[in-house]
Amino acid sequence: RCPSHMQPWMSPWTRKGTRQENCHAGGCDRRLAGQHEVTSLAQRLAAALAPLADALDTPSKRVAAPKLAEMQQAGVQWPAEFHPALLASHAGMVATFERKGGRGALVKSIGEKDSTLFQLEGIDGEIHAVTWDESGLLVVTSSGTLAECAGAAAGGKWACRQMSVEALPAGFKAVAVARQSTNILRAVVAFEGEDSVVLMDQTQDGTWDPAGEVHVPVA
Repeated sequence: RCPSHMQPWMSPWTRKGTRQENCHAGGCDRRLAGQHEVTSLAQRLAAALAPLADALDTPSKRVAAPKLAEMQQAGVQWPAEFHPALLASHAGMVATFERKGGRGALVKSIGEKDSTLFQLEGIDGEIHAVTWDESGLLVVTSSGTLAECAGAAAGGKWACRQMSVEALPAGFKAVAVARQSTNILRAVVAFEGEDSVVLMDQTQDGTWDPAGEVHVPVA
């Protein structure tokens, strides 16, 4: 008998009493079956991942950011001794306001350089915010009271009346008020010492209900 290292290699016996030349360890029939299952699983996995691979290979379409219009200086000449601090616009017209005294100036179009002075009548207190829409002006005073100036200025005067709405909570540093489609008011209020903006809706009885809050990162 030849030494063991010189004998020809023979595959081991399987549990079924046969030799399989492709095996090099016992129980090779089970290993071959396992390999077949792995191959089948790999084929199914490749078929499932093929659409994902195709999508990843396809270059993504970048959406171009909207181009912002360049700011242009209007070159409006304000009346002497008039110091505008607030601005509102509607239908191509621009109105500016002083905080104290209720004076305003109207520019009928951006292209015009001349402005016309007018006086808000019926406003008590310092003006904190102004909104202009189809119905006229909405004015918020520093005390939180709201006034409505219907229509437009006529004869150098714009008549206003205090609205039967509860005053906004005290302590705000910035505020904006607008009419919704249902003619109900909505206010966005930022309070002193807070890093959030509160959304408030007018109720049927004229009070204010908080409708949401957004935290604003500190610059």
